[in-house]
Amino acid sequence: MTLADNPNSRLQQYCLTRLGYQLIGNQLAGVVVTVFVKLARGLLKCRSRYNVAGVILSSTMPNRHNFTIHHASLIVSDTEKSLTFYCDVLGMRQIQRPPLPFPGAWLEAGQQQIHLLELDNPDPIAGRPAHGGRDRHVAFLIDSYDALRQDLLAAGIEHTLSISGRRALFCRDRDGNALEFIERS
Repeated sequence: MTLADNPNSRLQQYCLTRLGYQLIGNQLAGVVVTVFVKLARGLLKCRSRYNVAGVILSSTMPNRHNFTIHHASLIVSDTEKSLTFYCDVLGMRQIQRPPLPFPGAWLEAGQQQIHLLELDNPDPIAGRPAHGGRDRHVAFLIDSYDALRQDLLAAGIEHTLSISGRRALFCRDRDGNALEFIERS
């Protein structure tokens, strides 16, 4: 059996391609086959879960801690003005927040939360990419792309459409925080 016939070789090939090597028969250009064996035994690390075709492969590292996202915090300059956008325009619901020594608000976003943290000097708005998909952002799943787009238009909120071809759009809040909204399929 050649390495190309090995069911694990797709991941191995991808990892080595990422390192700049190519599989040629049973050998690699400039590397001996033992690199595959070391990779398969976990002696070389490649943490990607995707092969060259973009197909999800089994993870090489388990989710030992069962991660899920609880909340994302966004810095805002004025909590009350931000609540107008997040609650009145987007339709999020404000939830109880413990008495913290700084202003802010917590919002329900499905089973997760958005925490608005008010600071005197939030991140600069100038110099950020025009399209929010090229900036740090929080992504939300939504039921209706068209309905949200109408709400944004009615509120005069500028937005850009996703360049990926998905039914998704990006906008920014009044403090420049980028938000992505993706229609559930």
